[in-house]
Amino acid sequence: MVVFLFVLGLVIMIHEFGHFIMAKRANILCHEFSLGMGPVLYSKRKGETLYSIRAIPFGGYVMMAGEEMEKEIVKPGDKIRIITNEFNKVTKIVLDIENDEYDKYELITVEKIDLKGNEDERLYINDYDVVRDAFFIFKNRELQIAPHNRSFENKTKIQRFLSIFAGPFMNFALAFVLFIIVGLLSGFPVMDKSIIGSTNESLPAYGEILPGDQILEINDVPVFDWEDIKTVLDENPTDRMIKFDILRDGENISVTLTPIVYFYTIGIHSDDGAINELRIGDVVKDSPSLGLLEKGDIITEINGVSVVTWFDFANELKKDNDGSDVTIKVLRDDVELEVTIKAFSEMYVNTAGYDMVLSMVGIAPDFEFNFVKSMLGGFAGVKNSSTLIFDTISLLFNDDSTNVGQLSGPVGIFDITSRALQNGFVSLLGWMALLSVNLGVINLLPIPALDGGRLVFLGYEAVTRRKPNRKIENTLHYVMYILLMGLFVYITFNDLLRLFNIN
Repeated sequence: MVVFLFVLGLVIMIHEFGHFIMAKRANILCHEFSLGMGPVLYSKRKGETLYSIRAIPFGGYVMMAGEEMEKEIVKPGDKIRIITNEFNKVTKIVLDIENDEYDKYELITVEKIDLKGNEDERLYINDYDVVRDAFFIFKNRELQIAPHNRSFENKTKIQRFLSIFAGPFMNFALAFVLFIIVGLLSGFPVMDKSIIGSTNESLPAYGEILPGDQILEINDVPVFDWEDIKTVLDENPTDRMIKFDILRDGENISVTLTPIVYFYTIGIHSDDGAINELRIGDVVKDSPSLGLLEKGDIITEINGVSVVTWFDFANELKKDNDGSDVTIKVLRDDVELEVTIKAFSEMYVNTAGYDMVLSMVGIAPDFEFNFVKSMLGGFAGVKNSSTLIFDTISLLFNDDSTNVGQLSGPVGIFDITSRALQNGFVSLLGWMALLSVNLGVINLLPIPALDGGRLVFLGYEAVTRRKPNRKIENTLHYVMYILLMGLFVYITFNDLLRLFNIN
């Protein structure tokens, strides 16, 4: 939980810090810098800004004066108390006039007032001058007044653009640095040789093929680099026996392995010891087969067609590559069962970075430190991660096997963060970088209530040379905010169902 809060808090804080620092550079009054949403857990005022941590750790904001259309807090006819300094200038305007704490201060009825001014014009209440950093005192909080020259809406277009855009930009900057660190820590694969760098202890090659071995041939086909190795292994992914000819310490050795075959459209893989039967090794978490197929099931039929090899099974499965239902018969404890599975489409699987059918033996190339590649990897990581949100949107509109309920919210992010942490520090950094990029991209979408929506209105102003109707703009922001909160609740609910395996 601590790591989850740190990861989420960092990507949100860096986003809001971008808004905050550019707003301060433009001399925009920032009322509050908040991490999280909802009830306040902790707050501390420093200067004119209240820094707060709120109960819901998903989101945050910088409250800038004039960013939203604001009603006049004090109007002629209102009764207030005023606190003045030694020069008889108002420093605090008390609206909580029934509070005994302020009984000693003068109670007045407002007859004329101007707390906005223009540039350096005088601010006043009745005949009293008001300092430009005076505060309103409400029942439970204080808020500094926002003169004309401290308001977001009265800044130049470039100042407003930078104040909005700086949030997503900082997310990209954070991801860039994290991807560089990942490259420096993990190194880069040596692809121009066929040397083994490591083997996966949960896959067949472990203990049979050793780090430092050089692969000479696979199934009697010569290989010279990792592109050759991948090509040969991908040609027949359902082969049950693969022969590797290896050079080890100057000696030629032959090793025969039974690969594990993954079927990502339905989320199962073959048993590592099964050669002559279609026995399921395991069912992948969150896959379409979860709860329907089980480890040890022996597949006998798919869509009415009898199958006796994984090659036959893969060919039949590939015919249903659009996410349609797949009917599979299995033997479970000598009892024949039939299940219908809503498979992932090939488009969904490819977007996730997998093939429909993939053979794995568990070998990986050697890695080397390369500073230049690490720097370039920072750019490549941000670029590649930036496209994921658009791939997801494309799936939602074009793929019947994908729906909004499959998206991940805070609970899903917690689950993924936990798994990334289990895979090591480098994996966690990579996940943090990916999360930061996606937060930046999502915020740049041209949707009201997001930074991208505000940039659209700013663009309208730049093109038409007139400001949009503030009432309409704020209404659109508010309505979309409510809709996004509804989506947030719906996604979180589905996250919980998946977490507890409730169908």
